[in-house]
Amino acid sequence: MKKLLLSATVVAGLFAAPTIDSLQKQINELQKQLKELKAKQEAQNDRYYKKVAPVVANNHVFWSYDLRSSYDLIQYKFKNGTKNTNNILSNRVTLTGVYKVNDSLKATLKLQANNIYGMNGNANIMASYDNSNWFASETPDDTNIRVKEAFFNYYFGDDGEYMFSAGRRPSVGGYPANLREGDVPTSPVAHLVNMEFDGMSLWFKNGAFTKLSDKFEDWGTNLKFCFGRGFSPNSGKFNNLQAPYSKNDTITDFGGFLLVPYNDGQYSVWSENIWAWNLKGYQFATVDVNGDGKVDQNDQIMDTVGKYFGTNWIFKADGIGDGISDFLDDTKAFVSVAYTRTIPDSGKTMQGSASTKSGTSIWIGADMPAGESGRFGFNYVHGSKYYRSMTWGEDTLVGSIAATRGNAYELYYIRPIIDHLTFGLRGTYIKYNYAGSNGFFGNSAIPNLPNYVEKATDIRAYIRYNF
Repeated sequence: MKKLLLSATVVAGLFAAPTIDSLQKQINELQKQLKELKAKQEAQNDRYYKKVAPVVANNHVFWSYDLRSSYDLIQYKFKNGTKNTNNILSNRVTLTGVYKVNDSLKATLKLQANNIYGMNGNANIMASYDNSNWFASETPDDTNIRVKEAFFNYYFGDDGEYMFSAGRRPSVGGYPANLREGDVPTSPVAHLVNMEFDGMSLWFKNGAFTKLSDKFEDWGTNLKFCFGRGFSPNSGKFNNLQAPYSKNDTITDFGGFLLVPYNDGQYSVWSENIWAWNLKGYQFATVDVNGDGKVDQNDQIMDTVGKYFGTNWIFKADGIGDGISDFLDDTKAFVSVAYTRTIPDSGKTMQGSASTKSGTSIWIGADMPAGESGRFGFNYVHGSKYYRSMTWGEDTLVGSIAATRGNAYELYYIRPIIDHLTFGLRGTYIKYNYAGSNGFFGNSAIPNLPNYVEKATDIRAYIRYNF
């Protein structure tokens, strides 16, 4: 009986249905309304671009604005028991412009000014190096705007599986350093290399490997080759030798590759391998450099010191387990292991040694949800006596945790106040086990230095607007 009633209902519905002609009229009317809505939306977009960004209205260059105001309370404790302290206010403003010509070509420009309140340059014997372009926009100083990044990405191949890039490449704020800043990574990894440089790269994306075997698609394998120049010595435009831009020192070059053998979107393994030639570093001078009438540990010069090799492997998880808890699903954790080998030139020292030395470092940390939208995390780093990281762009005002020869401990908390406005709090404590570990590149001292920084603390609070 129920089946009969159902059939009767369906038949009645069919007879009550509109005719084909009436349906076609409704479709035509809907299409007309959609065209009118599309025209109105396009007109509204045009008015928006002309009002907000008239210069780029037709080219679609999109800009972002990032302002961070920070307060740092820093303290250094020396081996002899004395302390140096300061409280520092600083502003960092970053403007980023991105122009995507088409699916194959994209250009990026990032400008940054990073200044300490009331400061316009240092007055020490090494002040000429304070604004070197290895780290000029990363270390707070004056209010000058500097080019932090300026590069293009060109994708080619059947499905864009290859990418070539050249210019001032992003090489600061990689993983896991980005987590403590609440940022997405701007470069692949930061344990071994966290400094600015000019160069080029060639990326073989996962699609290039799937052509070799379908297994690579599941593994997420990709490979990137990189080359950069860290120091370009030349005599300048005007000189007594009348040979503009001729070389008057050794060139510092970097080369290497980034390999991701496995990445399934949750668990991944990343590797970075680099070589450097004619590396720069501090050396103690044999003459009175600072003019105080004596030759001591305060007399240092920047010099070419030797060759370098480093490799870094990171094992990371973007979420732990699968559905165990919301907390674990939203937790990022990692273990990073790095190895370096320094090869000093004849008569030079690296990390206080004139011999070839190997060093290791381990960085362990996690970034976890705190409440509805906040994040908190921790970092622990241990570095051996002869470990050397490429961190001229220091990640704290008291030094780099990634380059620590000793132990570094860090806790941080980040929480949005409202949309686009964030508050952050971070505490960093570094215990140096070896003389000069906190110096430029961790190599500014000899083993028997009578007094050196033994402990360093940086407590930072900041508020940040990002749009």
